[in-house]
Parts: sequence; C-alpha cells; structure tokens
Amino acid sequence: GTQPHHREKRHSMSSEDMVADGASTVLSAEPEVIFLPKFENAGPAARSHYHSLDAEGSARVLVASVKSSGSLWIASSRGGVLVGTSKNSTVNPYSAAGHYTLVRHMQSHFGSGWKDAYASLLRHLEAKDVSIGCELVTRCLGDHASVPNEDHLVINAVLDRQTMEALPPSALLHLQREYGLTIPGMFVFERAAGFLEVFDRFRFDSSATWDQVSAAMERAAWRTTPMPYAQLHSQILEGFVCYMMPRPADW
Repeated sequence: GTQPHHREKRHSMSSEDMVADGASTVLSAEPEVIFLPKFENAGPAARSHYHSLDAEGSARVLVASVKSSGSLWIASSRGGVLVGTSKNSTVNPYSAAGHYTLVRHMQSHFGSGWKDAYASLLRHLEAKDVSIGCELVTRCLGDHASVPNEDHLVINAVLDRQTMEALPPSALLHLQREYGLTIPGMFVFERAAGFLEVFDRFRFDSSATWDQVSAAMERAAWRTTPMPYAQLHSQILEGFVCYMMPRPADW
C-alpha cells in the first residue's frame, strides 16, 4: 500500500553540545534521505487510470519501467563525502554494500580514472542537491526473485531534496550517459492500450523469458531505453512499475 513521506534526520553536534548527564542538544538538523511513497500493485483502479491516458490525447505518455528486486539504497553527497543509507541507517551491512557496489562499478567502468569519475559524481549530486534512489541487487544480502548473475545497482530515481519529488527520466539518462550507471529499462507508450496488450499476453505465462517480454514491449512501445537485465540478473522478470508523465517538449 501507499506509505507516507518519511524524512530521516541527520543531527549535527559538537562536544560543546554535550551536558554532564550525557544528554545532548541538537543545534541543527537537515534531511539526509527522502523516502517516496511505495507504489500499489496493479488492479482495476490502476487499469482505469492507465486508460484515462488514451482519452487525453497526446499530453502525457505511459512509462513502463523494469522492476528489479533487492534492497533500497539511497545516496547523496555532503562536503564531497558520499552518504549512503539503507534499512533506515547509514551504518549497516546494506548501506556499506551499496557504497562498495558503486565503487566497484566505477572501477570496472572507468579503470584507472575511476577516482576522478567518482568525485565528479559526488560533485554532481551535491551541486544539484539531489539523492539517487537505487535498488541494491546482490547475491549475498537476500533477493525476492532469482539470484542475480552480478551484484549491481539500478538507479530508479533522482530525488530533489528540496521538493521531495522525483526528477524526470532525463536525470536518469544523464547518470547513465556520464557515469555508466544502470537505470531501469523503460518502455514509453503513447497509448496505455499498447502496454496492456503486451502485459496481458505474458502476465500468466510462467515460461516467458526476459528476452521474449522485452522484445514484445520494444515492438509495441513508442520509445525505449535498453537495460542489460539478462546479463545482470536473469531471464526471470519480476514485473514493471508504471507511471504517467507529461510528454517532453523535445519528443
């Protein structure tokens, strides 16, 4: 079900703030992590909502985003230092594994220049005042579907820390283009009926593979953004996360 917005606080304290009995006074606090509402599983109401797109004309498009299963990991940058959060904490095996997986990606993608690329990413996050909301998919921390072929991060959203809103997909494409980060495969439809026709064809077919479903989606979609899902994960697709967005002016 849908959950309310939650903002985790980071407290800043110095030794002067401490009092004799061990209590402390918080002099300042700022949001460090923004959690967006969870999506609801598709049902009749969702389908009616999707079909409303077809009655609107061309003002909006439907985006079917490939769903990955793992652990939520959110990263931001403060003073050139990455702040990674998972399971409501910045210091646990999940938050550390997210940072480790990001560093390993940078090393693999950029080779000897990975430190410069990593520093550039942190500067970008801090200058734009955004966080990245990721799915941390590993072979050792638990999974909801099949065991992935590789440990990896999927950047599901770029989050504006001031408005608590997700930025348009162009922000994801920037991270993919500049830093080689993995983003969800996205199939963009001008009409919801096009997506639902393919979805209904495969939804109860337990033998359907990623290659089959993605090929059918690509043929039916208006625009697509590829994802190496089979390489990173498997041929088993868990599902899609769908949302509607205004049609970009340059589309």
